[in-house]
Amino acid sequence: MKKHSFLIVLAIIFTFALTFNADAGQIYTWTDEHGNLHITDSAPPKNAKIKDVLQYQQQSVDEKLTEKQLQKEEKLKDLKEKQNRQIEEAKRKARQADERAKEAVARAEQITRDNNAYVKRLGSTKEKRKQFKKRIRRLKQEAVTAQEVANAAIEEARQAFEAVRELEVKIAQENQPPQENNPQQSQANIQE
Repeated sequence: MKKHSFLIVLAIIFTFALTFNADAGQIYTWTDEHGNLHITDSAPPKNAKIKDVLQYQQQSVDEKLTEKQLQKEEKLKDLKEKQNRQIEEAKRKARQADERAKEAVARAEQITRDNNAYVKRLGSTKEKRKQFKKRIRRLKQEAVTAQEVANAAIEEARQAFEAVRELEVKIAQENQPPQENNPQQSQANIQE
């Protein structure tokens, strides 16, 4: 238990020491003649029993800047991957909508052809047209409804492709570096 507490204290002090902007140095862990544990960044007295000496080196400004730049690049890479996934998902949905539209158009064309042929047979004479008047009207309405469904599917596909285009434009604008203002605008902004 004592050793465990010692390690926790040591870790906390080590972390604490690294947070300060101190130059490279050493951290000493030592006990005095009374058995008290000390952790310092200065050398212990000659009669102390040294338990551990940790070496640490603070990062230089260049190293910190490089690390921050790497983190920034990693975040940018993650953002671009997320944006690419969004675009691919939007394209997938647009392709699916396009397939549904093609199927609806083909169905509408088939229903229209079949119904027109059937209406032609049913309405070949005046008597047959009168006798099958309701059926003929229903078949024509069925063809119109199929065409309306196809038109709605076509519109859905168009909107899906438009959404892809808008998403690509939005992402492209987000990824552009900020435009520099001309000096006159900058001066006007300062005066405000």
